Amino acid sequence: MSALSAIDLRQSRRAEFRSLVSERAIIVLVRAGRKTARRDHRQLELTPARIGILEAGAPYTVQNHPPEEGAYRASALLVAPETIERLQQEVPARGDAFHTTGDDRAVAAFERATAALSDPLLPERLRENAVREVLLWLAEADIRFGPPQADLVTRLRRLLVQAPDQGWTTAAAAGQLALSEATLRRRLAAEGTSFQDLLADIRMSCALGLLQTGDLPVGRIALEVGYSSPSRFALRFRDRFGLSPSQVRRPQNDRNGTELARIGTTPGP
Repeated sequence: MSALSAIDLRQSRRAEFRSLVSERAIIVLVRAGRKTARRDHRQLELTPARIGILEAGAPYTVQNHPPEEGAYRASALLVAPETIERLQQEVPARGDAFHTTGDDRAVAAFERATAALSDPLLPERLRENAVREVLLWLAEADIRFGPPQADLVTRLRRLLVQAPDQGWTTAAAAGQLALSEATLRRRLAAEGTSFQDLLADIRMSCALGLLQTGDLPVGRIALEVGYSSPSRFALRFRDRFGLSPSQVRRPQNDRNGTELARIGTTPGP
């Protein structure tokens, strides 16, 4: 998985997605419509031409609101924890993750970073430098990511998201984390979760990203996230998000799907 990537999404149907967690920090620029993201009794609201952030490892309730005519559209930069850590060593810690900015210079830097990340021939150090410029403009606007999390749940999520279609077992994941299976089970239980719950959530979140940022058939998406049965996948998806996979792409009062475009290689909320 690339440390940095960019995505574009379109969504015609208004929907609310609860407890979404990203393994990477996200910088969002809304192009049409409105995005709200709630966490810890606070709300981030983004309108067109404004930039905000979603922190990694934190559960958000996200709503994407299409405009009266057309689809909700946004672009996002997905940033690895290491990139943020390197910047935080140089820039004093200040700012608020719930601030937004519409500064033309920050938006221009965002567009340059999007172009850089969509160029597969550009060296990684130049790709990171383009994202770094965006982070610096955000810091100037008092928008700042908190310290990247390194707890066990975060480490496990980062492992599972790399291959959600793999036939993961608790023992296999524990081995990758240099833990015994019993220790992993015990520590997850202490966090109020289980391996199977985390795996299911990772798979559903990845599926949501694929639906929002690509045009793969639903059956193919089911396979991409580890389900051989599309009907079982659709049932699990509805249980998790309250609507079917096809409804994510379908306008509220229209049976036609929505046009989706994708940049880069990694989906996000």
